[in-house]
Amino acid sequence: MDDADSRSDDRATEDEIRNAVAAFLERNFPQIRGHGGDFSVTEIDLEERRVSINLTGACNGCGVSSMTTEAIQRRLPAELESIDLVSVTTGFDGLAEGTSRDVPDTPF
Repeated sequence: MDDADSRSDDRATEDEIRNAVAAFLERNFPQIRGHGGDFSVTEIDLEERRVSINLTGACNGCGVSSMTTEAIQRRLPAELESIDLVSVTTGFDGLAEGTSRDVPDTPF
């Protein structure tokens, strides 16, 4: 076996990374599920060493979800050597002005 083969054997698989990310989130951020939210690993790019996570449920619109997102992005690469970049989204990410989420100025 040459050096290239031994290096590829040392690399984590997508399933291993997915499981490690889930374990990291459950261990370090139990408040996600404890407060009615959830998470899913939506993308893993082994070449770019990047993982994408979607926070759902009560995380959508939560006042502290931005702090949770920043903490995940900072701490996950420090704990998992297979990951350098972390993208975290919530249900409200990417909504532009003028979407159906805008509330008109209608008196009740």
